Amino acid sequence: MDYAIIKQMIEDEIIDFDKLLLQNYKKIGLTEIEAFLLIELHKQRKTGETVISPSKIVKKLTISEDKVFTTLDNLITKQYLTIRIVKQENDKESEDFSLDNTVHKLIDVYRTNIKNNIVNNDKIYATVEEEIVDIIEQQFQKQLKPLEIELIQKWVNEDKYSLDLIKKSILDAVKANKSTLSYVDGVLLKRSKNMTKSKKQYKPEKSEALKAFFDSWEQQ
Repeated sequence: MDYAIIKQMIEDEIIDFDKLLLQNYKKIGLTEIEAFLLIELHKQRKTGETVISPSKIVKKLTISEDKVFTTLDNLITKQYLTIRIVKQENDKESEDFSLDNTVHKLIDVYRTNIKNNIVNNDKIYATVEEEIVDIIEQQFQKQLKPLEIELIQKWVNEDKYSLDLIKKSILDAVKANKSTLSYVDGVLLKRSKNMTKSKKQYKPEKSEALKAFFDSWEQQ
């Protein structure tokens, strides 16, 4: 899932910006006050207000106006907040601010979290099928149906897809914002077309090749 898609999902309120920021503000180098100030700015932006008013922010947050000015200055310096002057149709100039840099940093954290949840998963599973089911249910945020679990069993037992190949295909689905097993199945067919199919004994170990794949995926 790329930056533009997630940004649009935040604008459409499919993804809760406030919740995403509160869960990850420390990971992207923000203080608690900075995080709450950005949340207020995000709410203001949604109403169409493009001019930052410290006096209005003070009414929302229990901090002084001087603290608001200092925090805003820090956010601009650290490039979480950008302010520009735009020219209107009547040639008048007005202020406009953007939180796009903050959104971009949150997306980086999101991708890292996906990588850690899949590649660096320390859980112990009885079978490879159990691990795949757990990964998909976490990433797709839904409980799989019996027919979907049967499809996963087919991948492992009949198609002989390796765990690494299945993980890569799941990530392709996440990146494309396609939370269906039919999409993953199509990716698997395409990826395995020119590969030698061989049965591999399941071992809960981390593949260096898979790590390299996720590293390159993170940077896209």
